[in-house]
Amino acid sequence: MSYLREETKTEVTTKLFGKPEITEKKTGNIVVTREQWRDITEKVNAAVIVKEDYERLQKTDLVKENQSLRENNKYLEETIEGNNLALKHSYKQNWELKEANKELHTEIGSLKARIRDLQMNIKVLYQQTKKVFKEQFKAFKGLIKNELDIKGVDNQFEREHTKEMKSKQRGYDMER
Repeated sequence: MSYLREETKTEVTTKLFGKPEITEKKTGNIVVTREQWRDITEKVNAAVIVKEDYERLQKTDLVKENQSLRENNKYLEETIEGNNLALKHSYKQNWELKEANKELHTEIGSLKARIRDLQMNIKVLYQQTKKVFKEQFKAFKGLIKNELDIKGVDNQFEREHTKEMKSKQRGYDMER
């Protein structure tokens, strides 16, 4: 803001001898024209009216509601932040579980392959054992038959075997 000049205060100190000492000090007051004074007072009055309106509006329900909504918004933001942290933790835990799941699936696959190998080994072992027992039993049966033939004893095993074969043959003939 422009003004005419600043007000100064002149102090005169008298001395016993000689010329008196004159000092001028600025008072901090300014000199303005009447028009400038009128403009300043109008602006101050307008500012007072605006301040009164502002204070009156601050007491209305809308302002109070706005304030409560801001508090609720702050609470909701904190809740969202907490939920985001929980969600990040859940994502991390889910990722760890997926990794563990992948590892377990690969382990299951290798165990299944091992089981197939063991089943194959057992099957081969069973067939070989069956074959060996069959050969051993045939050899044993042949030895016993030879012994019985030498001794001249009637072979009960042979009779039972032929009887079973005849009954099976009759069963097949009847089915046709």
